[in-house]
Amino acid sequence: MPDIVAARPELPRFFNEAQLVQNVALGATLIWRFVATHDQASKSTCPLPLCFVVLPILFHHVTRAAAISTLPSSPLAKFIEKFDQRREDLLALHDRMLVMKALSLRSIQLATERGLIVVVPVDGIVVASLKIKLPAACQPEALRPMLRAADKLGGWCAPHDLAHISNQLRLFF
Repeated sequence: MPDIVAARPELPRFFNEAQLVQNVALGATLIWRFVATHDQASKSTCPLPLCFVVLPILFHHVTRAAAISTLPSSPLAKFIEKFDQRREDLLALHDRMLVMKALSLRSIQLATERGLIVVVPVDGIVVASLKIKLPAACQPEALRPMLRAADKLGGWCAPHDLAHISNQLRLFF
C-alpha cells in the first residue's frame, strides 16, 4: 500500500508578500467594500465588469498608492490625474485586469458564497447584500489603507456609467 503522506506534495514553508496580500479572501473583502460603497453613493447598481477592476488597482503598488493618497471626496478624474507624468502605469491597468481575471473571479465567487454580495447575471449587476461596516478589530492595521481605498474607488465610480469609466481608465470590457 503506498504511503499517502509521502505522495502528498510538500507545502511551502512561507509565503512571499504577493501571496499574503493577493489572496482570494482579501480580494472578496475589497470587492465587497467597493460594491457596498458604490451602492451607497450611486443611483444605480454596480455593473459586474467593474468588479474586475478593483484588484488590479489595489494589488498594484503604484495605483494603490495613488488611490490611498486621493481624497474620498475627489472625483475619479483626480485619481486619474495622478498618472499624468507616468501614463504607462494607467495604460498597464487593462493588461493587469486580464492577468488577474481568475483571481478576481474567485474573489467574486467567495464574496457571493459568504453572502457579502449578490450577482444578478441576467442584468449583469452586483449588489452588496451586507450593508454593515467591517469592525476595526477585523481590519489588520497593515490592510486598513487598502480597505479604505476600496471604499474610495467605489465612491469615485458610482456617479459614472461603465462606458465612461472604461474610457477614463483605458479599459476594454
